[in-house]
Amino acid sequence: MIKQLKAPAVMLAATVALTGCDLLDVSNPNNLVEASIRNEAAASAVVNGSLALVSSSISQSWQPYLVASDELYWIGSRDAWGSLDQGFVNDPLNEFIDGPFPALGQARWMSDEAIEILAGHVAESPSTAMTYDLARANLYSGIQYMLIGETQEDFAFSDKTEDGPPVGPANMFQVLDGAISRLDAAVSGANAVGDADLAMRAMAIRARAHQSRAIWDAINPSPSGNGVVNAAAAAADANAVITAAGGVTADWTYNLTYSSGTVSNSMASWVNDRKENQIDLSIVTVNAANDINGIALMDPIDNVADPAVIRILNQWKGGNYLSKGGVYEPMTISSTRLMHLILAENALAGGNNAGFTEHINHIRSLDGSTLFSGQISNMDMLTHTRRVNVMLQGLRLADMYRFGIQASDWSSLAVTSSGPGEMLPISIIEIRANCHLNGLGCGG
Repeated sequence: MIKQLKAPAVMLAATVALTGCDLLDVSNPNNLVEASIRNEAAASAVVNGSLALVSSSISQSWQPYLVASDELYWIGSRDAWGSLDQGFVNDPLNEFIDGPFPALGQARWMSDEAIEILAGHVAESPSTAMTYDLARANLYSGIQYMLIGETQEDFAFSDKTEDGPPVGPANMFQVLDGAISRLDAAVSGANAVGDADLAMRAMAIRARAHQSRAIWDAINPSPSGNGVVNAAAAAADANAVITAAGGVTADWTYNLTYSSGTVSNSMASWVNDRKENQIDLSIVTVNAANDINGIALMDPIDNVADPAVIRILNQWKGGNYLSKGGVYEPMTISSTRLMHLILAENALAGGNNAGFTEHINHIRSLDGSTLFSGQISNMDMLTHTRRVNVMLQGLRLADMYRFGIQASDWSSLAVTSSGPGEMLPISIIEIRANCHLNGLGCGG
């Protein structure tokens, strides 16, 4: 199975200052071993290391997921990206499905380890600082479980060298349930120490996780109905986040940040720097060098370049969507816009057209757009507003499945076409190493 300790130890080591030391000296007191991360003095560093691994995992995992959708498309030389672009998302041998899989396992293991370590410290010394760090640990673990539940068709929860059995595609909803339980603990811990900002971030992720849990039901074992979901628990969190952020005029985002001192954004590196992939041509226009030179996706009412697209791409390109962009661009994982989308969709699912319109217009008001009053159908308004406001946030493929949308590049032979609902598989690196998966058996 994937060895899930080496990278977390390295990440934690990066938080420890090692000056004037010979790292090859076996008596070096700064040599970091696993037992060291269980010291109280290392508690905050453990949680910070967990956040770094989770952030890296998201930047790696979202890219193959989104290349398979209509948000990114292949423009480079690596054929495995082209295979994903055509919708072949179920190939465990694909190098860009295989590449991110160790990061998924390492971040999952370390984020759970951080919870265990901090829970032990809180039991021994229930200080405000330890309780705060435990709440953070639960938040980051909840984000990682949500990532796995949203993007993976199956997963094996191994413990370092102890192989874990696969959850099974029919049981992957349990991973999202696990995310929610961790986020429950994060909210409770944040409230216990009176940290309103941490509680708001945890509720914003929990709202997303609750809705993703409902979306999972809508597309498994295959998509059914019109795809619109009603997640009451998500709505409760969404209302609380909007209030905490400052009301319906607040345009708040929860971003993961990247830097030269922490981790780089893998997806930004491939798109902005290496140019193997680009924003899809249904969204932007490009020149002969495949650089963005305009916006193709129009607002359906004002018939102008959609301002929500411009806003997101400006962030993605470091301030101006016509620029090249860098490798440390932030990744949005929740926002008040997503909260309004959750509330709008819940209202539509419940037949509350006025409530749907209200929340759609709260979003449109943030961009100064003409308010919606039935110019197009409610379903068309929902799918468009969701597309442009959660772009590059790891949600599009599931939305395409549930709303019956096909990408122009999908092959009729690809599972995205023949078996919609399929997500990324357990990759070959885990299949070959895990005794539950490689056919060799686990022994006595």
